[in-house]
Amino acid sequence: MTDSRSGQDSRSLPDFPGGTAVSHLCVYDWETADGLHGGSPHLHTVSTEAYVVTAGRGEVHTISAEGPACDALAPGALLWFTPGTIHRLVNIEGLELAVVMSNAGLPEAGDAVLTFPEEIVADPEAYRAAVALPAEGSETERADAARARRGPGT
Repeated sequence: MTDSRSGQDSRSLPDFPGGTAVSHLCVYDWETADGLHGGSPHLHTVSTEAYVVTAGRGEVHTISAEGPACDALAPGALLWFTPGTIHRLVNIEGLELAVVMSNAGLPEAGDAVLTFPEEIVADPEAYRAAVALPAEGSETERADAARARRGPGT
């Protein structure tokens, strides 16, 4: 069998990982403690993550074995990074992405590590409670819960 895009024998192409999902993400426009707008720094323990920018402008800030980096994001940009890369999205203007990764990658899906004080990270129940967003409730209630897990004043 031949892959129509590459002309290669499709049996020689790497398998697409099982459990991979594509999700649409409108990046938070909330102000963070450092005055930027966006999400909280986190990492994924086993998932590679890819972004395809569909609208707006922003940045992704990363820290990996190669050191810190800041990559600009604009429509059409494609960027990916490996498990263990600390990252956060910064929304400059209406940033929207298609995100490709295993388990959709959100803390609620089980493959992300958010930073908290040691006593929360060390206690599985306290950590679960700290990262959880309400399954039911309005968008405002979910947004308030997401802001609260960042800590006071953020």
